[in-house]
Amino acid sequence: MAASAAAQMSAVIQAQLLPQVQGYRLKQAQVNSCIDQLLQMDTAASMAPLMVDKVSRQFAAASELLAELTDTINSTIALTRHRRTQARRWHLTDIPANPMSIILALSDLITIAHLKSAARPIRNALRPIVRRLRLPKAIKRWMLVGRYVAFRRPTGQQDGTLELFRHTNEIRVIRSEPTFTIAINPPLPLPTGRPVHPFSQHPFTHHAKPHDPPVRSRIVWHAGVGWGTVGANDGPLYASASSMLKGLLLSHRLLAVGGFTDSPAVVVDRRVRGGHLDRIMTQSLHRPLDECSLVLAFEWANGVCGHSHVLTSSNDPFIAWILFRIQPGDHRNVRVIISTSEAAATGVAHDAPFAQRFPLTAARVRPALDPIAAIVLDGQAP
Repeated sequence: MAASAAAQMSAVIQAQLLPQVQGYRLKQAQVNSCIDQLLQMDTAASMAPLMVDKVSRQFAAASELLAELTDTINSTIALTRHRRTQARRWHLTDIPANPMSIILALSDLITIAHLKSAARPIRNALRPIVRRLRLPKAIKRWMLVGRYVAFRRPTGQQDGTLELFRHTNEIRVIRSEPTFTIAINPPLPLPTGRPVHPFSQHPFTHHAKPHDPPVRSRIVWHAGVGWGTVGANDGPLYASASSMLKGLLLSHRLLAVGGFTDSPAVVVDRRVRGGHLDRIMTQSLHRPLDECSLVLAFEWANGVCGHSHVLTSSNDPFIAWILFRIQPGDHRNVRVIISTSEAAATGVAHDAPFAQRFPLTAARVRPALDPIAAIVLDGQAP
């Protein structure tokens, strides 16, 4: 009976894999033929730079997927190859994630175990593995380290930790309460009176990373109260889970600890100085500006969109960042605001320009903003 069940299982897997393999080989032959034609072309004269960039990006993405597929197939072969010596006894949780996901995708538990009494323990053993497999890698990492990241004030008071909780199919942050649940890969807010997303011709999903996907969170800091939430439809959308979690850290530092000074908002046309600001707003949402340590990108439910590029690191004595904000209905102009916890320079008047009062922050801003720094810091005309 065991041999018959194994043969039946092998036939099921073969029947499901064979069409996929044949389809892959056909597409591979077509791609190879296209590559041969491409290499024979005068690409410099025949292809636009944007198309060259697009093809290059797709080559890189396809290479990464092929490497992952190769590793998965090799791992699966290694697990399923038998020797004529006494077999090692395996536990289901010993099976690595990638081959385990293939087994789950291709297998019918009723085929594996005809008897219900045998199928039930197998299902129960597989369920926790399935749950772990479905979590993006970035969220898995934060689930390990978040509990050790404390929201602490200078007085020593602690406002909780950045712990992530798993509750059935939900991920909760800071508190294991329903309203502290984050939505992974939520739908992007529909445009309101605009033909395209204000950042570029593509929404957050254009730059999304599968291992660190966009999320929506309702968690905010309420002055005098602590961590709370906003309405179900009022939470902002973040470009990634990491962006949201780092944003919570900055929010606590800004709103609970305080000590920050903001520069006056300067409205800059995206097209001035060679369109430098437009390139900033349309580049990858995960790429910080030069001289910056990280970037946080968000879109509020009311249509306000923004990037925050952090100018400092944990080794610096102060925290500073540049916020680029786009208001609904005005996508040509960007409001640029600098926030810093740097102590104001001694002997400088309170009403002096921001760059004079906070020289260390200004020194970080200039190389990051490059051609538009003089507009933001010195009041130059565009």
